[in-house]
Amino acid sequence: MRLNQNTFLPKAKGCIPVMQFVAEKKEAFVVTREIHAGRKKIPLGCIGCFLEDKHSMGRIVDLKSRPVITLMSSHIKPLSRHEAGLLLTVESPQKRHDLLSNERLFTAICCLQIHDVVRVRYNRVVTVGIVRSFWEQHRKPGSGELKMLLIEVELLDSGIISLRDRFSKRLKVDASKIIAVSSNVTYSIGCQEISQEFYKKGDNHLNQHLAEDSAAVLWEQEVLKKMEGTMRGIQGHSNSCYLDTTLFSLFGFSTALDAILYSTEVDDKTAQQILREQIVQPLRRHGYVEANKVMNLRKLLRCDSFITEEKDPEEFLNVLLGEVLAVESLLKIRADNEVLKYNCYQILAENNSTVKVPTVQQLLEQSLLSYGLHLNEIPSCFILQMPRFGKTYKKFSLVYPSLQLDLTDLVKQASPVCCVCGGQTSYGCSWCQPDTRLHPEYMKFFGNISKAHSPWSRLKCSGKELKSNSPSAKQPTLDLFAVLCIEKSHYVAFVRYGPSQASWLFFDSMAGTLKNEKQTNIPVVKACPQIGHYLAMSPAEFATVDTNQMDKLSRRFFCDAYTFMYQEPNHSSYKYQFIN
Repeated sequence: MRLNQNTFLPKAKGCIPVMQFVAEKKEAFVVTREIHAGRKKIPLGCIGCFLEDKHSMGRIVDLKSRPVITLMSSHIKPLSRHEAGLLLTVESPQKRHDLLSNERLFTAICCLQIHDVVRVRYNRVVTVGIVRSFWEQHRKPGSGELKMLLIEVELLDSGIISLRDRFSKRLKVDASKIIAVSSNVTYSIGCQEISQEFYKKGDNHLNQHLAEDSAAVLWEQEVLKKMEGTMRGIQGHSNSCYLDTTLFSLFGFSTALDAILYSTEVDDKTAQQILREQIVQPLRRHGYVEANKVMNLRKLLRCDSFITEEKDPEEFLNVLLGEVLAVESLLKIRADNEVLKYNCYQILAENNSTVKVPTVQQLLEQSLLSYGLHLNEIPSCFILQMPRFGKTYKKFSLVYPSLQLDLTDLVKQASPVCCVCGGQTSYGCSWCQPDTRLHPEYMKFFGNISKAHSPWSRLKCSGKELKSNSPSAKQPTLDLFAVLCIEKSHYVAFVRYGPSQASWLFFDSMAGTLKNEKQTNIPVVKACPQIGHYLAMSPAEFATVDTNQMDKLSRRFFCDAYTFMYQEPNHSSYKYQFIN
């Protein structure tokens, strides 16, 4: 097994940081049954080295006399140098034997990588930590050929660290101090969901720490190392850009739809398996998916036109989710007493001469409230389409992406708020609700107000009594995580991969073509930190920006946006990190 560490750590006295471990042949052994060598007894747990690649003779390296003995395969277990080094740091031979007896745990410890999460015993307390490095500790000259291996762990609960160690939360421990390994957890791009085992044992602090840990910079560096460049992302083929960008956006750095990957209630399990094992898993683990893997999914989309023809993202999602997998719709909208189900919501809004550059928040509110519509529940994934038709017509030449959607007034269960007094309202008006001039924060409801700001003075007002509802216990906000753009007939995507406003990637599945017989497409993923400069502006400030002076990618992001994807905050991969 090869283990890479990206950052060098300071050397400690007597220790050398290990940067890589390479799979080794079995050059060492541990005694598993007591051996009698003349008058000497070689106890359980002793470590030795084979002599000259012969497994019949060996030297015991952790006894002072370092005896050479004849070996029987029934009395020893061959080890790699890495495995032997981990056991050598355990002082007691009996503890080594006990650790070795727990084969599953010992195997997991031997396969540890940087950023794996472990449960450790320290100062008679069991706590959780993150593996930060491995250290080789040389034995005294002449004492043996093997090196001792320590594991550096950063404890997540600094409150249990002794005073002498308070300057650092990192400890170097031997393998016997590790009592559990979560092989599902890592900070690298191929991360899996935190092991439920750890949750059951009460380590809620682990979840919080992973979300807030200062290793965000490391996360972003590893994302770029794995994902950025040519032949990265999903390779396009035969007009597949609509599908490539949708899959990259939904699964690259979001877990909002991961439940679909493992649901037992899908209709077409073959399509589900292809989506999970041939597309999502390789994308997250390796940063690249070949076009033929995507073609396997396209062939199952009920219609041959999905194999060759141009399509739109909503067509693909409706067929995949609604017909092939037949899962519950992503979105439920209430119109009076009827609940309408969608996977994507088409914005229907009129141009407002008083607003130069509308925000997604404004357009969504206007589209829903003008028609008396409400969200029946808060969606975990909310996909919004801008009003655009054909290759040339765009309702809005420029839209400012709201980084967060506030659904307070859009969810049926929420209690409406008066835009003047801030109190709970009893009446609403479909004419007044979309009027952005009524309040700078775009709160559109009236009721329980004095005559001085009575809405009935407006000529077109037709007030409607609202039923009193208790506020939703769920926080009604969603985060933007992807934007699909189309200039004429080709889709590209911008996907957020980190917590910073500048953490955006540009993806084009057909950015170039190889000059070969198959005309192989070259997918490209490129970092776009410059987008963060514009997203840091207020909508009013952004309205003064000359888009002609923007760089090409920023201009595409703001001017060609067609689909905006929002998710609940807990589905961000840089907060709760997954591989499959």
